[in-house]
Amino acid sequence: MREQLAMASAVTRVAATSAGERIRGRSAVTRRDQVPASVDQLTTGWLTAVLATGHRAARVTGFRLGSGSDGTSSRRAITVDWNEAGISAGLPRAIYSKSTPSLLNRLLVGVTGAAGAEALFYSRIRPELDIGAPAGYHGAWDPRSCRSMVLTEDIAVARGARFADASTLKVDRAAAESMVTELARYHGALWEDPRLENTWNLLRADDWQRMFNARIGFDRGAVVGMRLLPDEVPAELRGRGADIRAGLSRSLELNASGPLTLLHQDVHPGNWFTLPDGSLNLYDWQGIGRGGWSLDVSYALSAALDIEDRRNWERDLIELYVDRLAAFGGRPPSPDEAFLAYRQQMFRGFIFWTYTYLVGRVSKLQTDDHVRRIVRRTGQAIVDLESLDSLDRMPRW
Repeated sequence: MREQLAMASAVTRVAATSAGERIRGRSAVTRRDQVPASVDQLTTGWLTAVLATGHRAARVTGFRLGSGSDGTSSRRAITVDWNEAGISAGLPRAIYSKSTPSLLNRLLVGVTGAAGAEALFYSRIRPELDIGAPAGYHGAWDPRSCRSMVLTEDIAVARGARFADASTLKVDRAAAESMVTELARYHGALWEDPRLENTWNLLRADDWQRMFNARIGFDRGAVVGMRLLPDEVPAELRGRGADIRAGLSRSLELNASGPLTLLHQDVHPGNWFTLPDGSLNLYDWQGIGRGGWSLDVSYALSAALDIEDRRNWERDLIELYVDRLAAFGGRPPSPDEAFLAYRQQMFRGFIFWTYTYLVGRVSKLQTDDHVRRIVRRTGQAIVDLESLDSLDRMPRW
């Protein structure tokens, strides 16, 4: 009840501040400490303040808004022009923005904390990591109004990145190996790092799930979604919604019992981008938390790989992950214990996407084929790996 009241209070507050902005209008921003609601408020002065830190002579002389899209947030490409000092310093020209101009944006990713988490990641955590995610240039968040503005590297322009979803992304063996290597990089880099809790205040994965269950009925909605997908949910799981909910809860309890690291938490195929060399890297870091490594690995492989490929490769991929995690600073368990942890964490991806299907009946945020493929893949992984029967023993971390 407390979480539901907090959610209701936040919605009321954000709706009021959003209405006030519409009545008063939105003025241009010029100072670094201001959080614009929209790219329409940007100025050369504000861009200079946030992009030229440490380069006192650099100035933005102009900028142009490019293509974009509107969904849970508003996304726009920005091309920035610099004076000679900015050019000499190699300051970024191709930038990608994410903001929350509308009330719907703020309800979807603002009051849930997602926009604030992504601003935190790109402004404070991304500089600590040697990974393939877009470089972060600025991240700002106003918790009262849920305005947010994140500026990152435009990876399509700068690195030739390509984007896909579960219906169009074909992950071959080499790409799958690049996925587990990238997961191991950020897991190893922040392995048991006290800043996860003490500096960045990231929620532990089990607490994160409990909060969303209480605020929006996440787990209950996922069970309803299961009933609406009889052709995608494996026969062995139909009518077992209560077992799936209990399995998710128990799996997250086990996950929290081991070493904790940074988690992306939403590693579905639509959040990976492909570089010209075929490697895969993650973007869309708005669901970050702290927890055990296997939550990300299980979700990523079960959602992205075709079912037969997962069955054929998963043992080898877990062994590769364990090897790479040790090389990047983590202390992994043995391959056999790691495979047990992998089996136990299959529930999150499945629950996410049966819930997404339910929400999509009201507001279409993902393509139908993308959602159905992920439900089919993650559900079959629960069956194949006997995940419901794997939860009676804690892995030897």
